Amino acid sequence: MKKAFFFLLFLFGLLAGLSSSSSTPVGIELPKTPGPAAGYPLLRIDVFYEPENKVISMDLEDYVKHVVASEMPASFHPEALKAQAVIARTYALRKMQIFGGTPSLPGKADVTSNPAKDQAWNPEHVLKERWGVIGWWLNWPKIEKAVRETQGMILTYKGLPAESVYHSTCGGTTEAARDVWGKDIDYLQSVTCNYCVSSPHYKPTQVVLSSTQISNSMGTLGISVPASRVSQKGVIAVTSLSPTGRVKQISVDGKTVRGLEFRSALNLKSTKFTWSVQGDNVVFQVAGYGHAVGLCQYGADGAARAGMDFLEILAHYYPGTQVAHIFEE
Repeated sequence: MKKAFFFLLFLFGLLAGLSSSSSTPVGIELPKTPGPAAGYPLLRIDVFYEPENKVISMDLEDYVKHVVASEMPASFHPEALKAQAVIARTYALRKMQIFGGTPSLPGKADVTSNPAKDQAWNPEHVLKERWGVIGWWLNWPKIEKAVRETQGMILTYKGLPAESVYHSTCGGTTEAARDVWGKDIDYLQSVTCNYCVSSPHYKPTQVVLSSTQISNSMGTLGISVPASRVSQKGVIAVTSLSPTGRVKQISVDGKTVRGLEFRSALNLKSTKFTWSVQGDNVVFQVAGYGHAVGLCQYGADGAARAGMDFLEILAHYYPGTQVAHIFEE
């Protein structure tokens, strides 16, 4: 009955569209090694491809393949690629209007191709340019296999699609959603990650910015601080750290800024940073890459190489969630 109900819901949404307040698909916990969903229907997703300023319609599974190829190195372990496929599909489902999701461009497209807004999505010719002919020949079958072996699977919490956020490298400990976006989510809590040490972003890297660069960047946040003051003691000061040592709030010439906004304005890789003043420059030491909430991609690869399968990986980074098929009996 459940499968029939959601299939009818899908058909209704496909023909008429659903409001953003409509029901979303419900999932149930799967056995240890679930197989592809039988009779899985084609699900259309509309993607706004920003480089060409056009909307491209495709099957959800094809979309997921290109997201996995764009978001995660194809050299990663197959179980990490599978985990990425599940969360990429889940993210998309929450955006799809035919499932009552909240599209990024209402009335135009479900998602964009811009990773700053949604998930990275690149067409075949871009991936071929990036990988080269031999790389495409080696990598694409791995991506297809990961998506095929997780066909229709999504991450759920209490029967609803989860917020499947992810990042590149946490640097040892993921961050709780409440310490990044101020929203406490049961399954997006801080967890220990001993698996991302192979990431090039794991150890602190140095970023040198001039006082003028910082002054100009703060201007984009509506903060006017003269370059001559930037390097003065106390002009930039941390006012709040998260339990994992990331900057939650920072004071710039007496004005409080969220760590996320400060990081974005200066184009730093994460909010896990310290700094020192050297002459007219400010030298940042930055560890990790991304907001650090949810799945750590390099951690997923490390965990897979340590023997964890994709279900165990997802359970580690999203505690309390289950994996389910979109259309499940």
